[in-house]
Amino acid sequence: METAVFKILKTKSMKQINTSKKYKIIFFLAGLFLLSCSSEDDSPAPIQTVITTYDFSKTITENPLQGQEIGTILASTNQGTLAFILTEQSPAGAMSIDSETGVLKVSDPAIFDFETSPTITGLVTIANGEVSETATITINLSNISEDKIYDGLVNLRSQAEVNAFGANNYTHITSSLNIGKYLDNEASDIDDLSPLSSLTSIGNNLLVGINPNLENLAGLENLTTIKTQIVIVENESLTSIQSLGKVSSDYISITILQNNSLQNLDGLEKLEKLVGLDIVENASLQNIDGLANVERTYSIYISENPQLTNIVGLQNLVKSDGGISIGNNKALVNIDPLENLKYLEDHLVIFENESLLNINGVRNLVLRPESIVIRDNASLQSIAGLHGLEAATSVAISNNPSIINLEGLNEIRTASDRLDIIGNSIIQNIDELSNLGSARNLRVNGNNSLNNINGLHNLKSITRDLSISDNNAILNLNALENLQYVERILTITDNQFLTDLCGLRPLLIDEGLGGDYRVDGNAYNPTKQSIIDGNCSL
Repeated sequence: METAVFKILKTKSMKQINTSKKYKIIFFLAGLFLLSCSSEDDSPAPIQTVITTYDFSKTITENPLQGQEIGTILASTNQGTLAFILTEQSPAGAMSIDSETGVLKVSDPAIFDFETSPTITGLVTIANGEVSETATITINLSNISEDKIYDGLVNLRSQAEVNAFGANNYTHITSSLNIGKYLDNEASDIDDLSPLSSLTSIGNNLLVGINPNLENLAGLENLTTIKTQIVIVENESLTSIQSLGKVSSDYISITILQNNSLQNLDGLEKLEKLVGLDIVENASLQNIDGLANVERTYSIYISENPQLTNIVGLQNLVKSDGGISIGNNKALVNIDPLENLKYLEDHLVIFENESLLNINGVRNLVLRPESIVIRDNASLQSIAGLHGLEAATSVAISNNPSIINLEGLNEIRTASDRLDIIGNSIIQNIDELSNLGSARNLRVNGNNSLNNINGLHNLKSITRDLSISDNNAILNLNALENLQYVERILTITDNQFLTDLCGLRPLLIDEGLGGDYRVDGNAYNPTKQSIIDGNCSL
């Protein structure tokens, strides 16, 4: 800034200034100079350099590109410029750094491999002259699935073939994997599946068959997807299938057949929707708890598992689009775990379960099956679980020697194909059929204690055949007085105490019988004309 003295000097001519004044001015300026110098000597000490920095941490996917930017070391200073120096790194040679900007880059991509170096570390020095700070570097690698695909069908018939295929570390098979010689109907020497541990998916079927030395499926524990079918068949030493525990595929079929040492189905817990479920001839199978999350199937077939005491694993089953067959499971006492089943569309078949006492497990059905077969269950006392059934394609209650009555069929009105009540030796009446109005075929045969058929009093039409035979306690057919039509064959045979057939008279008088009249082997066997004429009883 200009002083007042300098302004004066600028406005006056130098010629007008005499010598004495000049000296005074010079002296005055010198004084100002001295005063100014004295002021500078009193200024503060120089400012100290300060560096602020932060540790660097980041997660990146493995296998980056050469020179790929990883990130920037954050640092600042209050004056001057910074220099970045990478002083340490492990593994060595992994990274480089821009000395001016602090940008980290990939130097050697091969080091950035999750399997060998999941974490890469380092130290960087940030310097400004003689001042420096240090920041740590931590880079975590995330794994990338390194798929190795085998295109086609794989047949492994021996342990040597398992070992050789496993050495390739395939992760996916596009078609099926067959382990053993089941397709050749021969036994294999396979006892160890651990070489297959890299497998994560199978495009179609997994078949493990006729491997007598195989005790478990260890080696398949990384499988998550099998798209079509799992078949475990004739592996007599197999005790566990738990290694399938990661498989969560929907709408596949499961077949567990003739594995004599298998005690449970643990390992199938992630399955919720199945196409088919077949559990057959597993001599040591005690429970199927591993199926506890299955909510829907197309069909279920559980047969010839002599130690299976319950079907608790099906407690969450809600729908079976096809049907359920449960047969020849000697220790099975009930099917109560099916109480959550609401929709059963095609069939229910319960057969040859010698300890089964009832079928109450199906009593909560909303949609009932078209076909029902309850046969040859030696201890079965009740079919009350069928309560609510109004119509069906066919119903067969046959050869259940302990059934007391037909409670459960109280509401049935029609059977579009067949209704059979056959060989139930202690049933005394069929009163529960009092709502039955029509059937295509009706057979009431071989019920030795049946003393009347009064439950058929509302029956009006049979669109094919009617048979009442081998019921040794029946005395009359009065309940058939309302029967108007039998399209084909009427058979009344071998009812040894039957003496009164007058219940057929309205049918025959009105020419409601369209086919053959077969009456013989009864206590009285009148001709068709005799019945029409009124000679219908002894």
